[in-house]
Amino acid sequence: MHRVIAGSRGLSRFVPQKLLVSVRYSPEVVAYFKSTGEGWQSRMDGVLREYVARHSRSA
Repeated sequence: MHRVIAGSRGLSRFVPQKLLVSVRYSPEVVAYFKSTGEGWQSRMDGVLREYVARHSRSA
């Protein structure tokens, strides 16, 4: 999913949309990612995206 936003000089660029969801993770998982500092949610998203990519290829 992407949405188009206006860029500088009239150029458009695609920005990935993210969905707001409520999910429950184990305390150990959240503690680990939070311990990695600012941007931990983006890192968690990256790990999950890698998992999906890896497992989608073998399906």
